[in-house]
Amino acid sequence: MNKLLMIAIGLQIGLALTSEGLSQALAELTAFLLTAILYLNHKKSKSASNKNALSPSTDINNIST
Repeated sequence: MNKLLMIAIGLQIGLALTSEGLSQALAELTAFLLTAILYLNHKKSKSASNKNALSPSTDINNIST
């Protein structure tokens, strides 16, 4: 998924560099939104891997009495 997003971002930047007006603005907007999605995907996967690495004794949200 991340590779596909990177390819789409590259294509949109290429389109923005070679066009003018509304099509350039839409390509720039799309590239920005795809970059934000890529960042959120990366952040989500990183937090999920960190959460899985915690043992129950070190998990701050684990309150067992």
